[in-house]
Amino acid sequence: MEIKFGTDGWRAVIGEDYTFLNVAKVLQAFCDLQAAGRDKTVFVGYDRRFQSRAFAERAVRVLLGNGFKVQLAKDFCPTPCISWMTKARGGLAGVVITASHNPFQWNGVKFKEGYGGSASPEFTARVEERIRRNDLDGLTPRELSLKEGEKSGLLGFFDPHGAYLGQLKKLVDLNRIRRAKLKIVADPIYGAGSGFFAKLLGKQVVEIRGEANPGFGGVNPEPIEKNLKLAAETVRRHKAHIGLATDGDADRIGAIDEQGRFVDSHHIFALILRHLVEVKKWKGAVIKTVSTTNMISRLARQYGLELVETPIGFKYICQEFLKTNPLMGGEESGGIGIARHVFERDGILCGLLLLEIVAHHRKPLSKIIAGLQAQAGPLRFQRDDLHIPLETIAGVKAALAAGETPDFGRLKLRGTNFRDGFKFEFEDDGWLLIRPSGTEPLLRVYAEAPSEKQALGLLKLARRFLQRLG
Repeated sequence: MEIKFGTDGWRAVIGEDYTFLNVAKVLQAFCDLQAAGRDKTVFVGYDRRFQSRAFAERAVRVLLGNGFKVQLAKDFCPTPCISWMTKARGGLAGVVITASHNPFQWNGVKFKEGYGGSASPEFTARVEERIRRNDLDGLTPRELSLKEGEKSGLLGFFDPHGAYLGQLKKLVDLNRIRRAKLKIVADPIYGAGSGFFAKLLGKQVVEIRGEANPGFGGVNPEPIEKNLKLAAETVRRHKAHIGLATDGDADRIGAIDEQGRFVDSHHIFALILRHLVEVKKWKGAVIKTVSTTNMISRLARQYGLELVETPIGFKYICQEFLKTNPLMGGEESGGIGIARHVFERDGILCGLLLLEIVAHHRKPLSKIIAGLQAQAGPLRFQRDDLHIPLETIAGVKAALAAGETPDFGRLKLRGTNFRDGFKFEFEDDGWLLIRPSGTEPLLRVYAEAPSEKQALGLLKLARRFLQRLG
């Protein structure tokens, strides 16, 4: 089998390609490429998936066997905690055993570079190549037991609830949130975000799905609307002000308003951007992916901030963070990063900022969102995931690349953007993005328009166009 890294790390099905030996091979390749960094520490964490602690310990054994200093989380740990620890403590890198929001059968390995952000495509390409070379040369991973690592002074342990929570307290006004007496529902979906909101805000928080459940209760640990029905019901039942949900490794955020309605990542990104600029008076460049709302573009123009658009994947946002003087960046999937914290997504920090926003306005979240739409909208987002054969997808890509275009009727096309998929941009700030998968029989269609009806109309128009091509 060939180990290939995706948009954020290597992921595979446990017991098939995701084995202890393959995890060891990945870490050995990493070690081979870091010969000059043995004086620095590697921070290692893991989520709550099946055997994640054991896989993390195997990763640590390889790091120790190659002479690296290691700090291992004492318990399950959010990915952003590892990212921040790596940056704040001057670490060589971070390693997280997680498959993020993937189904329970999966697990993975994420690397974080010394600046705390997602590993660059160049970084992971070198790891892939080294794995291939080691296999061809018949080399096996070098390992040292955890006991020997402790004895030699190479291995130490850290509390995920320690310095990381201290950092969050510096960025958010917890006293304001407490004074507002908000009732909060926290839904970590059995993931690595369990317990963190309650640790910070105590009895204000009602946590659901916080216990260990490696099967994630039969849903994917992704904070999207279809997975948050229990959170919505709990908000209504407890008459809570807000619901906050994080994914399997707590780097993504989803929300529920006081009426039990889902709040998507586009609105969360825009709300936080507005708050950082207007209330906290922070400045800097704003980075968004091609599938993210134009509310961000409009707010950036209003505030006179530089706006950068990237392909889909937070690793691309991270690379832009390194090039600019960044404020924040975000993507449609719920990953939002605040640059002065770390060049990484952080679902827990974003959830806390949403609480600060509600406490500041002293209004229901639904009314705050209505005000946002009045300022930066009206814009509504919709998405279709179409499962179609790979050969059909190949034909769609070829036709679009050759200049085939949907019939947009009265809509006036302002331009196209084929940086990542095929995006058609209209003069009313609406857009349609057709993005075929390169590896799966899946084609994603994204649309934004001034009304939900118009956005749904764009999706319908795209389906007709794709049926004609297929």
